[in-house]
Amino acid sequence: MIKKMMKKIFILLVVLGVLFVGSCKKNENGNGNDNPPVVDPDKKEPDVEPEPEHVCVDFVWVFEEGTKCNTVGERYYKCVECGKIAFTERARREHDLYYVVVEPTCEEDGSTTTLCHNCDYSYTVKEAATGHQHCHYVIDLEATATETGRRHKECDDCGATFQSVDYAANGFSEHGKLSVEGTNLIDEHGEKFQLVGISTHGIQWAIPYYDYDVIDELHNTFGINVLRLALYTAEGGYCDPSTTETKRKFFYDLVCKAVDICTSLDMYVIVDWHMLGADDPSQGNPLYYKDEAIEFFSKFTEQYKDRENILYEIMNEPCGSTTWAQCKYYAELVIPEIRKNTDAVVLVGNPKWSADLVSVERNPLVGFSNIMYTYHFYANGSFNVSAITRAVKAGLPVFVSEHGGMVSDGDGELDLNSTLAWYRVLEENNISYVAWNLSNTKGSASMMKHGSTDYTNFKDSNLKEWGIWYKNWVRKKFGLPLD
Repeated sequence: MIKKMMKKIFILLVVLGVLFVGSCKKNENGNGNDNPPVVDPDKKEPDVEPEPEHVCVDFVWVFEEGTKCNTVGERYYKCVECGKIAFTERARREHDLYYVVVEPTCEEDGSTTTLCHNCDYSYTVKEAATGHQHCHYVIDLEATATETGRRHKECDDCGATFQSVDYAANGFSEHGKLSVEGTNLIDEHGEKFQLVGISTHGIQWAIPYYDYDVIDELHNTFGINVLRLALYTAEGGYCDPSTTETKRKFFYDLVCKAVDICTSLDMYVIVDWHMLGADDPSQGNPLYYKDEAIEFFSKFTEQYKDRENILYEIMNEPCGSTTWAQCKYYAELVIPEIRKNTDAVVLVGNPKWSADLVSVERNPLVGFSNIMYTYHFYANGSFNVSAITRAVKAGLPVFVSEHGGMVSDGDGELDLNSTLAWYRVLEENNISYVAWNLSNTKGSASMMKHGSTDYTNFKDSNLKEWGIWYKNWVRKKFGLPLD
């Protein structure tokens, strides 16, 4: 009996214990009765940092709404973050400007427009179209030795195509580096070759003609394959005492520019040391400027030693009492400086304004290759074509680096019958020739009309008689259609 009672009591205690444990778990989970959990008095809660007070740092001036530009009004120094106003003052509201730029293209003008964020202020500056500055020719019909070809120009910047022209196979790309064999100028294929071209006037007066568009149009219109660059030594030229170092550098750079242009247009080019003694009789002797000549040709040939389309004329027209012995001595000083950098063809002048081949025949230069002797003639004068035929028979390679159909002072009437007689001899003997001159001066030797500033216009209406006649002669010679 007692055992049964003890057993019931034990079971009751187990049940009560289970109920007590379940109640504790409910309180821990927030369920069950509302008695708060037991808190450990030794346990500390973490500290909570109070929010820091805002400190105004970044301010901006703000005008009272409605204040117009260029008027005085209230403005506030306001915090960018919280809007708090630090202080107020009266001030003039200036324009808040910004710019809209439209870049010019080859054919469209550009502009820079100045605008205001706060008002309708607007100011525009126009910038002219750049023109087609970077172009190259594309061959449509390739020229041959007997037939002319056709090519057009394309702009590298915008892709525009224009200026379709006829051309002859008489340029550097077809004939390459030139040399001298016997009395002949020959091309890289070993074939006889003629350069036929035009000379500029003195560089100090001919600056506008040393321009891409001018040389390009001259090349296309006349059909020439060589341009002679007359770097005058005197008359305000390269060596003139009045010429500053800055001006001298300008002349040098101008020659470089023209050489680069001719190269890009597939032309040959003659760098002409154009001394003639116009200011002082002693300047007619090439030795007068020998130091300057040595310095120039040394520097220039070093710079252009890899260009194979350049010829060098080292003395234009020795004159006065100058002898061939002096010219020869000068040549023996200058040519070695050139040969340090290039074996390009060198043109050597002679006394009597480069018309004394007889003296050269008696005592020619020795030990130099690729040398030619210049001869200058003016058809309406006392020049005798037999001077050239005699020199060629004597074995001298001759190059006519300057000539005209008028008298030797570059003026007067043309004698075209005499000019044709000269040309027949030049053609028969494979002698190259360059006409004087590309300019707009008064004399009849200048090809463009006197005072004309339309430098790229080589139509008959802008040319003198000599320019029209020579243009037609060259175009016919190279098989190009006449205008």
